[in-house]
Amino acid sequence: MTRMIRLTVGAAVILLAGAALAQPPKDAEGFFPIKPGTKWTYKTGDQTVEVRVSDKTVKFNNEDCVQLETSVGGKVVASELYSIKPDGVYRVKVKDDKIDPAIKVLPIPIGKNGDSWKFNSKVGTQSVSGEFKVKDIKEKVKVPAGEFEAVAIEGTELDVAGAKTSVKLWFVKDKGIVKLYYKIAENETTLELTEFKSQ
Repeated sequence: MTRMIRLTVGAAVILLAGAALAQPPKDAEGFFPIKPGTKWTYKTGDQTVEVRVSDKTVKFNNEDCVQLETSVGGKVVASELYSIKPDGVYRVKVKDDKIDPAIKVLPIPIGKNGDSWKFNSKVGTQSVSGEFKVKDIKEKVKVPAGEFEAVAIEGTELDVAGAKTSVKLWFVKDKGIVKLYYKIAENETTLELTEFKSQ
């Protein structure tokens, strides 16, 4: 069970698609907090998953990137780099694998319901393709950490190395991702925020 959790968490990390350009939007309009030490604690089944913003920025492709580290059972199982650009939040690297091209996971500005963007990328040697869309910019979501109005982003027909995949993320202003659902082949997993800390 623990091995399956780690495998599916790792696969989700691949899907969640840098750099601070000249005066980029701060924290992606508040929907993607990047302050060092910021930490999210999630529950999935009987497992606890923690995601933390690294204390330092990381250079990648000559850009200053935000590094997030994901831990399961107190052990870091994945790290990833994000770029916040004027048009959105991009995932640029997972562990040692560059995402080429980077995958946008949240548009800036948020836009309107129905806005969408396609991607066709490589994560290391794995192909990842599909389309994300803004399902609802004011979707109500309830998780152990509370009830929120969220921007819901979803991809329903994604292809991850040949596996049919669905993903949905709920972004809340000043909290970031409060809920994540994904289905890879026949395996479904939901992560719900139990605690958010920002130093």
